[in-house]
Amino acid sequence: MRRTMPVSKNNASGMTLVEILVSLVIVFIVFLGLSSSGLVVLNENIKNELRDEAVSVADSAVQDARRALFDNLVTLPADNVLRQVRSVNRPFTVTRTVTNLDGDNRQVTINVGWTRTEGSQTRSYSHQVVTVVRRP
Repeated sequence: MRRTMPVSKNNASGMTLVEILVSLVIVFIVFLGLSSSGLVVLNENIKNELRDEAVSVADSAVQDARRALFDNLVTLPADNVLRQVRSVNRPFTVTRTVTNLDGDNRQVTINVGWTRTEGSQTRSYSHQVVTVVRRP
């Protein structure tokens, strides 16, 4: 005679459909939080790259001013410079202002401005460098 063991429904191992669905909802909520923080990091990274490029533009303008002849060092009108940031040409506005300190010294102020659209708002940023150039 064969004996069969009764199988109890309460001793069955594994997960129910409800438990799987609850765990999937929890994982989904975690990924939503991670994706929004990833967008914040990307936004800040782009702002930093634009600022770094503005510093590079300002440095180039300062070097141009230092190479110029002292008597030719004058205030210039605003000039637009295109630089490629993340495969997109971005405009930077460069302004050079020269102030006579005395007969042998001139203060050169370089201001670099740029705009960036964040969401639905356009924000303006600027970077300023000041140097003194002496008559040789």
